[in-house]
Amino acid sequence: MLIAAIAYRNLSDHEKRVVSELLKHHPDYGRWTNAFSAELAPVDLDTFAFMRASTWPDEIRRHGSPYDHPQWHYVDYPLEPPDFPNKPSPYPNDDILYGIAQSERSLQDQSSSPELKAVYLSWLIHLVGDIHQPLHCCTLVNTNYPAPAGDKGGNGFFVRPGDVGVNLHSIWDKALGATANPRLQYNYATELLSQRSRAMLPELEKDKTPESWSKESRMIAIEIGYLRGNLQGGTNAASAIPLPGDYVKNLKIISERQAALAGFRLADDIKHHISQ
Repeated sequence: MLIAAIAYRNLSDHEKRVVSELLKHHPDYGRWTNAFSAELAPVDLDTFAFMRASTWPDEIRRHGSPYDHPQWHYVDYPLEPPDFPNKPSPYPNDDILYGIAQSERSLQDQSSSPELKAVYLSWLIHLVGDIHQPLHCCTLVNTNYPAPAGDKGGNGFFVRPGDVGVNLHSIWDKALGATANPRLQYNYATELLSQRSRAMLPELEKDKTPESWSKESRMIAIEIGYLRGNLQGGTNAASAIPLPGDYVKNLKIISERQAALAGFRLADDIKHHISQ
């Protein structure tokens, strides 16, 4: 929702109208409008719907929706210490890169129904966010986590940020907070945008494709996520190992930068694929 708010604020008024009209055809739009409240100001209904669309692919995951694509949320680039050879996606026809491409294609297909376009706009918003979460672009492979599954993007790698063991993936997922309150996320987006302009993010000019974004995330996973293979973890909560003292602080700094990049890139992608 934070990334969606950043992106929405970077659309022109015309582009906002285009996406807002499109989302009115989304199968869950009625539920979103029923959940909207004037108390969420400065978030208006159109902003709210765009932000809610960002979480919808997670909400339908493995719940029988014809629009569910469980494997689209990540790409399992193998991370193999100590050299971390650059290996391709093991499932190129069913991963996050494929999902983004399919979503973009549907949005530009003149034969796509309004509902289908609304659904795949929701997917595009979600996946551009996911691809900037470094642990969505890797799976650690070593003796504890054999190929091909590895540690499943940190889901099987347990650490202790406090007194309780949790998986590493969840820590990265919640690095920017876990609140579902749109007003709080919108205000957070405003704060991040005041601190990070496009000019402060040279990656926006250097890395312009989803594949390059995924490789960017993969490298962050290597360097910051797993500390080049030196991060210690357990295979379950009981065997979790304490995180280094500065790990969570560094994680938040990186995550805020990734969120800003994702928001700007999502806005640019939307401008390219649906603004006619």
